[in-house]
Order: sequence, then C-alpha cells, then structure tokens
Amino acid sequence: MTDNKAAKREVTADGKKGFGTIIGKLSGKERLELEVDRLNSRIAELELALRGTKNQLEKKETLARQAVADRQEAESRLNQELVRTQTLSHELETLREESRGKLEFRGIETLSPAAIKAYLSKLSSLHSPANDLLTVYLPYGTHLSAVLPEKTLDLMEEETRSLLDRLDPETGLVFFYDLHRMISEAIVPPIHVSLPAWHLKDSFETSPLEEILNTGYRMLVIVLHAGESFIGFAPDARAFDKEEFIKSSVKEKHSKGGFSQRRFERLREEDIAHHMDKFFETLDKVLEENSPIDCVIMSGDAQLIKEAQRRLPLNLEIIEKPTDIKVEKAGGEEILRTVLNSRRYLL
Repeated sequence: MTDNKAAKREVTADGKKGFGTIIGKLSGKERLELEVDRLNSRIAELELALRGTKNQLEKKETLARQAVADRQEAESRLNQELVRTQTLSHELETLREESRGKLEFRGIETLSPAAIKAYLSKLSSLHSPANDLLTVYLPYGTHLSAVLPEKTLDLMEEETRSLLDRLDPETGLVFFYDLHRMISEAIVPPIHVSLPAWHLKDSFETSPLEEILNTGYRMLVIVLHAGESFIGFAPDARAFDKEEFIKSSVKEKHSKGGFSQRRFERLREEDIAHHMDKFFETLDKVLEENSPIDCVIMSGDAQLIKEAQRRLPLNLEIIEKPTDIKVEKAGGEEILRTVLNSRRYLL
C-alpha cells in the first residue's frame, strides 16, 4: 500500500514537470503571436467603443443642428410677429385718431354754483344694488389708465375713454359713470382736483367734489384786457370784498399797412404799457391789503396774463379760465359767478 502512494506522487510530479516543460518550450515567435492576438482583441474592443462614441456624437450634432434651425425659425417667426404687431398697433392708433376726430360729446353745458349744487344733490341720490357706479377724480394731466386698474378700465367703452382723454382741463375733472352707461359724464370744477381717486360702489362719490366747491378760499380774481381790466378779492369765494376796475384809453387795432400801421401799432403798444402800469399799481395795493391769498383765477388776453403772472408771488396757486368776460358789460357779481362756474360734459 505504501508503494502505491509513492508511485502516485512520482507520476504527479512528473506530470507538472512535463507541462512546465511545454510552456517553457514556446518559441519567441509564438509568444509574440500571442501578444499580437491579445492586442488585436483590444483594438477590436476600442474600435467598437469608438464607433459607439461616434454614433452618439453624430446624434448630438444632428440634434444641435436641428436646435439651431429651430431657433432660427423661431426668431424669424418672432420678428414677423413683431412687425405684424407694430403694423397693427399703428393701424389701431390711426383708427383711434380718426375716431377721435369723429367722436363728439353728447352735450356740453355750463353750471352755475347753484346749478352744480342741485346737480350733485340729484346725482348723490342715485343707488345701485349691483355696486356698479364708478366715480373717478382726475387731477390735471392725469388719465384714466394711470388711476384705474386694468380690469376696471376694460369695463368701459373705447369711445368713452377716448372722449375723456380728450379733456384735460387745468383744474382737472370728476368722472361719473354707470357700468350700464345710463350715466356717463364729466364735471370740470372751477378749483383744482388735487388728488387722484376712484370709487366703484352702490352710489356716486360726490363728497370730495362738494368739499372742493364749498371751501371758502381767499380768492383773487383778475380779468385782463387791453384798456379795461378787473381785480377782485373774495375772502370766502362767495362775494367780492374788494373790486377794482382799471380803465385806460387804448387804440383799436389798425388794419392798414405801411409806415402808418407801424406808427399806429407803436402808439397802441405804448397805450397798453400805460394800462398795465396802472393795473400793476392797483394789483400791488390789493395784494398788500388782502394777504394771505389761497388762489388766483385769471382770465382775458393770454399775453397780458403771462405778463401779470411774472409779477405775482411765486407761492400763489394760479388758475387760468378760458372765459370770455367783457369787463365793460359785467359787474363784479357776474364776474365772480362766471369764474366759479363748472362745466358738464356728457360722454
């Protein structure tokens, strides 16, 4: 038994020795061929990976080119839409301008202080459970779009908004509007609307306007014309406490040409200058005796008004009224009533 085990160990040892001998007997050429085969196999793997990478790169390049093309097309469409929008905006503005020229107020009237009081009394008595009565206070230079939210603004007709924008009185205005358009009108008060505001509720908001009209301003009223002017002081905006009529001899305008006309115009200018000297002398006296003054209402010749404004204290609130008051035909009471009138516009 011992001899058999020994024989097996000998055979095994001889076998290992034989395999090592086979490997060891590989020539250099054969070893080189094995290395070449290994490298070729590695090259095949790398080429396969390279083809996969190239395919991915080509797909990405294709997508990139498509993205550039899509972007160019989108930019082209955007530019076309911008041009179209500008064209439509221009056409719309042209139509608006044409419509403004054709649109007319349904009515315009002058309301005396007593008439505006009765008007506001009636207006404030109206009530609507639907809360659809709109009141807007617009100071000078302020438009609806700057005060109303866009949602509320869209509830109004374009024609109404265009007519209202056409109005831009120096004292501002108050707009009363029923969303069902039963009422659509603006009031231009004689005294400035100072703050913008809007109200949409079950009644018209007339209180701020009534407060403007009822405030007892210490008021100076000036009516300026060449040859005949007026200065009046009303301590409570209800009656004049001081009235001054300034009259001078001023030549009428000359219609002939040549030297005669130039000489006549020079003499007329001298007459007007003399009249203004008398006017300013009286104005300085009235200002000195009746300070302080809250506001000055001026009417008459535009050039003379500008000249007078340069002589007034800078801190005075000045309101120009485009009224055609003839001093020689109107007394102080009528002048005050005229400058304190309100204007009503039916839209």
